[in-house]
Amino acid sequence: CLQMVAPTPAQVQHQPRAALIPSRCSGPRGCARHGEAMADSGGKTKKVAEYVDEHLKDAKLEHARAIVRKPIPPVPKDLGLDVNGLEPTTLVLFYQYIEPPWTNKEHKKALNFCKELGKKHGVSGRGRCAQEGLNCTLTGPAAGVRAFCQGLREWQTIFEETDFKFTDGLEHRKKFKALTIRKVDELVAYGLEGAYAPSLSKNASTNLEADDYHKMMADPDAVIIDVRNCYESAIGHFQPPEGGAELIIPPVRHSFEFPRWFNAPETKEKLKGKKVMMYCTGGIRCERATALMDQIGKKEEQFSTNGIFHCRGGIERYMKTFPKGGFWKGKNYLFDRRLEQVPDLKSEQDLQKDVESWCSVCKKPWGWYRGARTCAVQECKIPVIVCDDCQTADLKKMKCPLCEQGDRFALRQLEPPRLVNLANATNKRKKLDRTEAGIAAAAKRAKQANREPSTRLFLGKIPLAVDAARLEAALESKIKVLQWIHDRETGFFYGSAFVELPTLKDAKKAEEKASIEGVKVDGKRLRVNFAPPQENVEWPPKGHKHYERPPIPMS
Repeated sequence: CLQMVAPTPAQVQHQPRAALIPSRCSGPRGCARHGEAMADSGGKTKKVAEYVDEHLKDAKLEHARAIVRKPIPPVPKDLGLDVNGLEPTTLVLFYQYIEPPWTNKEHKKALNFCKELGKKHGVSGRGRCAQEGLNCTLTGPAAGVRAFCQGLREWQTIFEETDFKFTDGLEHRKKFKALTIRKVDELVAYGLEGAYAPSLSKNASTNLEADDYHKMMADPDAVIIDVRNCYESAIGHFQPPEGGAELIIPPVRHSFEFPRWFNAPETKEKLKGKKVMMYCTGGIRCERATALMDQIGKKEEQFSTNGIFHCRGGIERYMKTFPKGGFWKGKNYLFDRRLEQVPDLKSEQDLQKDVESWCSVCKKPWGWYRGARTCAVQECKIPVIVCDDCQTADLKKMKCPLCEQGDRFALRQLEPPRLVNLANATNKRKKLDRTEAGIAAAAKRAKQANREPSTRLFLGKIPLAVDAARLEAALESKIKVLQWIHDRETGFFYGSAFVELPTLKDAKKAEEKASIEGVKVDGKRLRVNFAPPQENVEWPPKGHKHYERPPIPMS
């Protein structure tokens, strides 16, 4: 069991940092689940089978099936008023990737269509709309929410492939107040935008229905990776049966760190030859994560698995399939107004036994995120658990488990995988994204991005009216050498420059910021790539002079 085990306050000072592959459980017999039972290999298989069969008896298998290419389920007939006598709220979770991605024009049209459709049917909630697709968590009247989903299907047939996950009968107060659909570069902020996005159509991984995923968790040759952020895993995760699969909860604070964890040699060595299972809240993170691992396996001969799998519909669908919990332990962290999800038929007493997390201040067991508290470490700022009694405590005492263990953001220092998939290339400056010229430009950018890290960076798409101070502010670093690049014939500046930053750490930080949230000047996103000088090129150039602004050629 490779869980990120919560340290006691006394242990914190002795743990220098969290490992990329978390240490084995340190229970009194090695692990609360893998203790003495591991020695009895004969009885182990029988016990695993008994666990699986016992859970399947209580399963609601009709909830395990996705509604892909099936009619939208009707509004339940017994849907009455909520406990306060108000109209109940229905919630729907869904995502749909688009390959090849929408063009700029199609992206804008999709964004406007979704807003208008939501307004028409009285739907509220949050969504992300990128060229690569749509991801939404929406609330509203049961009929209105279903009409919205049907409207998407009638608009574009690709949404027949969408697994809409409905939850009816929520209290009226769980409804979002407004509809907000943001225009973004990625549905999940992995830093795998455009040509770096692994192909989903060529992804050889397998989507398992909830009951089949449940059965596979009993396989001792499998590993299960929690693809969510560590603060989500802290209050709930899958707990495979004794003698079954191994659980790995990576020390990932934010999604952009996950591809870096995947790309680490330690991770690949651990997963080699295994059946690799993944899970997340609703499935969207696993779609890209499984495709990324599949692409890495196809590119690197020394790395191969015994199959890649993920749970269709994620924890959301699994929990509805197994209302008593199945192999789920704790709560499912949610980003909507429900805050968390628990198995419908699991008792409060059993839920309390599942609590493994603790208050970040007083360290007593606590399984809820309340008060919107975040980690006191400035570079971290992920949600932390604070009990009711400690809500007014010193904010400096509120640290996440990783920061308490002394983790120094090791994942952020690792290189992300840069495997190119030109079919997903997007070229935001041109109307046609997938012309021959557009693909060639994407290939050129990919080649630049694959260069070795260096203190010298290439900056592209710079506003013409710019100065060194604004570049420094955007890069969050002083500039040691600045060379504005001019057209060789006209001498005019067209928005490119080479800059050298003081340290490699500064350059990596700037390149990372560009790939995740963007480096912007006057609202315009710059292109930032490592640009180590070639061996035959003198750097800085002979006779180089520093200019605060791009020089204007004199005729």
